[in-house]
Amino acid sequence: MLRYSLAAVLVLSCSPAFALYFQVKKSERFGAGCVGAVSTLAPKLRTCMIAGAKVRVWCPNGQMFEGEQNEWQVALIRSVCNMPQIP
Repeated sequence: MLRYSLAAVLVLSCSPAFALYFQVKKSERFGAGCVGAVSTLAPKLRTCMIAGAKVRVWCPNGQMFEGEQNEWQVALIRSVCNMPQIP
């Protein structure tokens, strides 16, 4: 019985609710609200630091996302923006 309970806890803790959270924002112009320089990761894919240790990302398709600084990696940014992983 203990094995079944442990298995149920493991299965339920792997739900999408525990995934990283990215806030979709209304699009602003590039560089709006940035506290540092805007960096370009790929053509039309730009990121910058904003207040509160957060990162703002502008995707080539016009979407804009914000999230915590430690959550963002290049592969994750490309995935969120629906871009291929191999440029």
